[in-house]
Amino acid sequence: MNLRFLLIGFFISYLLLSIPNLSICQELDNVPKAFESLGHEPEIIIFESKVQVPTAGGHLQGVQLVEVDGEEKLFVSGSSHHQSYIVQLDMASKKAEKVIPLMDEPFRHAGGIQASKGYLIVGIEDNHSRTSAKVCLYDFQKDDLIKAKPNFMVTRNGEEKRPTAGATGLLAMDKDFLMVVGNWDARNWDFYELEFGEKDPSLIYSFEAPEDWASYQSINLLKDKEVIYAIGFYQKGNVDYADLILVSKMENFDPIMRKLSTKSFHCKDGVDFSGAAGLQVDKAGNLVFWGTQKNAGKQIIVNRFSGK
Repeated sequence: MNLRFLLIGFFISYLLLSIPNLSICQELDNVPKAFESLGHEPEIIIFESKVQVPTAGGHLQGVQLVEVDGEEKLFVSGSSHHQSYIVQLDMASKKAEKVIPLMDEPFRHAGGIQASKGYLIVGIEDNHSRTSAKVCLYDFQKDDLIKAKPNFMVTRNGEEKRPTAGATGLLAMDKDFLMVVGNWDARNWDFYELEFGEKDPSLIYSFEAPEDWASYQSINLLKDKEVIYAIGFYQKGNVDYADLILVSKMENFDPIMRKLSTKSFHCKDGVDFSGAAGLQVDKAGNLVFWGTQKNAGKQIIVNRFSGK
């Protein structure tokens, strides 16, 4: 009997280890409660860097905690004069490991990002003409991100500012992904549905933000049992904020798009939410916010905001 239980335990452990990002999810018991419980003061984390991060002519744009082969990494997107990229930071060693080039100019601007179920969504735009962008989904558990080979790509073209992709969100649902793409200053939000195994997402809803909504630099999605939410990160008057937005009820995607709450955060040591920001639901089921400084040098400063 003991051997049987041992074998069952081994099999369950194998299954858990074989599923990528099982411990990093996007669902909470109660999202508004978790949002309100976040502390205003950050934990400051310093990453030493010997890699050349090309922030000249741009800056760091979005941040996500992920697991790659069982190791925790921070992916930080960035823009520059000539190239869009991802910087990979290692949580254990507190070191910058590498820069992953994505696209060359004119698609030099990788904006806010989000990871879900082993995939990373990145909006990469021509931030000079502001008339085109590529929304890319990478399987980062494979070498697709390192090879800059997206699993799919949505090409967006149009009038100045409308088709850009400065902030993107990705949320795994039961049978598909929900994607959101915010354009220049997030004045328009385009929602896409991508069924698992499909290559082409479908545009299902477009929303024009009210005049009193902020210029969100990163937009991330998350959910509880009943509702889908978005978090928008931004800075105003040298104060950093996050807005909690009700997107839709879970049972049927029918957008409500109502801002529920605003919370300020005391970013420190050069970090601010007009640069790289993003959210995480940790292994204990708690909401965490991340932010970085805009420009990378020999050190990259990260702020981590968790519950009180």
